[in-house]
Amino acid sequence: MDSAHPTKMYSWKEILPRMEEIRVEATEQFISAWKNSQTRYTHDFTWHETMGYVIVKRDDAAKRMILSPRCPDLLKDMGHVFDPGSVGAHPREPKACTSARPLEEAAETHWRPAHARFALRCEPLYLRKFSLEQLAIHSVECLRERRRIIKRMLNPDEMLLTVSQFPLLGAGTYIDHQTPPNGPLLRSQLLSDICLNPTPPFTLEIGGIVDRRGIVPYTGVPIYHDVNTPWPFVDESMPFDPFGEGILMSTSENNRDSACSVASSPVADLANRSVTKDTREELRLNAQSVPALSRPLLLDPPSNKNCLLLDSPLFGIGSGGVLRVTLCAADLDEARVLHDHLAPISAIMAALTAATPIVKGHLVDRDCYWDVQCSTVDDRSAQERGIVPLTTAKGTLLKSRYGSIDTYLGPVDPRPEDAFHRQYNDNQFTYDKGSFWKMREGCGIDNLLALHVSRLFVRDIHYASEHMLESSSSEEKSDMADGQEHFKRFLGCSRQNVCLYPPNKHTGSGWEVEFMSLEVQLTDEENAAFITFIVLLSRVIISYRLNLYLPISLMDHNMARSQKVNAAREQLFFFRRDLFGGRDGKSNGSGRISKRISNPGAWHTVQHSNGSSGAERGVFSFYNSEQPETAEYVELTIDEIMNGSETYRVTGILNIMSNYLHTLRLEYDVEQALRRQLLLVKKRASGKLCTLATWMRNFVHKHPDYRQDSVVSQSINYDMLRTMNDIEEGKVTAPDLL
Repeated sequence: MDSAHPTKMYSWKEILPRMEEIRVEATEQFISAWKNSQTRYTHDFTWHETMGYVIVKRDDAAKRMILSPRCPDLLKDMGHVFDPGSVGAHPREPKACTSARPLEEAAETHWRPAHARFALRCEPLYLRKFSLEQLAIHSVECLRERRRIIKRMLNPDEMLLTVSQFPLLGAGTYIDHQTPPNGPLLRSQLLSDICLNPTPPFTLEIGGIVDRRGIVPYTGVPIYHDVNTPWPFVDESMPFDPFGEGILMSTSENNRDSACSVASSPVADLANRSVTKDTREELRLNAQSVPALSRPLLLDPPSNKNCLLLDSPLFGIGSGGVLRVTLCAADLDEARVLHDHLAPISAIMAALTAATPIVKGHLVDRDCYWDVQCSTVDDRSAQERGIVPLTTAKGTLLKSRYGSIDTYLGPVDPRPEDAFHRQYNDNQFTYDKGSFWKMREGCGIDNLLALHVSRLFVRDIHYASEHMLESSSSEEKSDMADGQEHFKRFLGCSRQNVCLYPPNKHTGSGWEVEFMSLEVQLTDEENAAFITFIVLLSRVIISYRLNLYLPISLMDHNMARSQKVNAAREQLFFFRRDLFGGRDGKSNGSGRISKRISNPGAWHTVQHSNGSSGAERGVFSFYNSEQPETAEYVELTIDEIMNGSETYRVTGILNIMSNYLHTLRLEYDVEQALRRQLLLVKKRASGKLCTLATWMRNFVHKHPDYRQDSVVSQSINYDMLRTMNDIEEGKVTAPDLL
């Protein structure tokens, strides 16, 4: 980028008159990428991770922790220049020489800013080839070295933490050089504009979310009800009732537009058939928007009662640490398999990595931040939320732009003997008919992929760069189609628990699947362990042809349960009992489900490998006539899903993974390192190790300054973050966590 002539950026309001033109161009870009990938096959499996960090300033005299807004300056000092006009850097194809050591990889890291001035992101400069030695040993060393690189740039009173959200963000004094709220950038009553990175596209995306919705997307986070918590609870920082004023209304039972809720009625099976003259009109009718329905799948959904109120998209986007794993598939067929079979595991991994029990200086009745993030960035208009009649919107949208997947991709041409059954796509969603028919009739993209892509185009992008809009020659448009700027803007407006990315000629990457539901962990060892698990699971899915399909409605039930307090130990999740069945037509896809309910006289008590039993938290039994050993789906604990259960004849994902490692000829130190990483996941699943959310909650409860009123004071936050930093640096042990 020429610093004398920076790229001009346009806001959502400025590009709104050209939005349909941009949709057409984005559709063409995807079609071009799809056509160019038809003969492409990548023999070497590659992957990469995205990590995020938060910089915190420590005031020892006042026993106070606040955020440090110095990340943009740090990146400049490190020589990393950010081009606002770029879509975002992507790791390049691996070097021909694969002998790069962890220190070299860390030195070549691509650092980039986040939406918040106190957070930064990083990715490897090159895609990582699948090497078990690199996965087991080099990756964690690279993560450690990256952290050391940043720490060398910090002031003596600053700390670098990998936390998904700063506990006191929006409460009192929470950032250095804090200015009054209600600034022109964030328009928030809680957050100072100094929190926001002032560089486009960050300001434009935040502004676009608010402008498109027509009002700030208020979010209610249920407060944790402790002994001395005022009840009913009123958020004193925002005592008014925005929900009662009709800002967020729906037909749901709690009168609140729940951004992450999902309708329970199934979509018609037409979308899974081939298109003929007889079915085309039916498909067109089916594409019409569906009404806002009652959404019972969220357990205790947020409302204006007994909740903390958040009033800015920055609470949910780019304001904390992140951990994402991107897998580069051999071709589109493999990418579809990974997309579909990783999606059902996303809720399990969210619960295992839960790390956000504190929001705005209070303990909350959630351990994960997924639903909160989805709601804070919800840019749906009143028409799209079903509040007012449809006039200009493309349809009613049942989810925020962030959330769980709307549809499985399945195979290109689904057959009865496939593991995929069209009944799994039992969710409702709205898609753009123009884009759908252009992909179906214009170039022959199959129904499921065309539906998956065309649902993106019912959303708007929030900003555009000058060269995106002003390129007019065929050569420039062809080059843009290869870069997919328009299309990837739409992808960025619809981030889901698993995301599919097409090949990009500029970076050399093939079809990619990004796993999004992990919460970042406190230490590099933990983050490396979960990275290893996801990468190995992808190889096991492909090698053993595992079948993890769940109906999307059950997957959404699981995502709701994963947010609960101590979900890793106490919640039951729907899961496929036999991960090897149904992949060759051996299962009839009957969808039989075996559930458990609380029942003191139950014949079965859930036993955990840590010695605890379900009696300590309620006894569960199977209440329907379908026996667990014959049901297709069973409600299981995470321990049973990961470590297996003889009672229900469940093999356990970690046991399958262990068998996979047995088939490989591994050197002793590599195998031990891999098994050590998987042991952390195993103990987290069994309950022998707690999640970071549980550790933080326990720390607050045991702190002498805690008044059992759900309030996390500055002194508690100071001691907690200081201890967390000492644990990360190895100065303090945490045997219940690590």
